[in-house]
Amino acid sequence: MKSTILFLTLLFSLSFNSFVAQTELPALNKKTVEFCTKSMGKKVDRGECWDLAKFALDYAGATWEAPFDFGKIVNPKKDTILEGDIIQFEKVKLSNGTSFPHHTAIVYKVLSSGKYLIAHQNFNNAKKVSTLELDLSLLTKGSITFFRPK
Repeated sequence: MKSTILFLTLLFSLSFNSFVAQTELPALNKKTVEFCTKSMGKKVDRGECWDLAKFALDYAGATWEAPFDFGKIVNPKKDTILEGDIIQFEKVKLSNGTSFPHHTAIVYKVLSSGKYLIAHQNFNNAKKVSTLELDLSLLTKGSITFFRPK
C-alpha cells in the first residue's frame, strides 16, 4: 500500500511539474501581462484600446509594426493561447450582446480553452484599463486574430 501511495505521489509530482513547465510564459508575454497589471484602473496614453497594446509591447521590448502587426499570428484552434497574447477584433459580435467593431485587447488570464479574461481600455466609453471575460464559443460574427509578442 505504501509503495502504491509513493508511486502515485511521484507520478502526480512529475505530471504537475511537466504541466508547469509546459505552461511557462515566454518572457515577452510575462512583461506584457506585468504592464497590464501595473496599468489596471489607469488610462494608458490617450485611453484608446490600441494604446494599451502599444505601450505593453514597448514595455516588454517586443518587436512589432504599427498599426496592427502585433507579432506572430497564433491560431486558437491549433495553438495554445497564452496570457500576454494580443487580440485584434474586427466587426465582432457575440451571442451575449457584446460587440467589438474594431478593438484591441490583451489576454490577461487564460480561464480555460476558448475562455479568457482580457485587459483592454476604451470599451463602453471607459478610457481606463479594465478586464472582461471573453468566450470564443459565443462568436457569431466577425474575426478575432491572436498575436504572440516577438
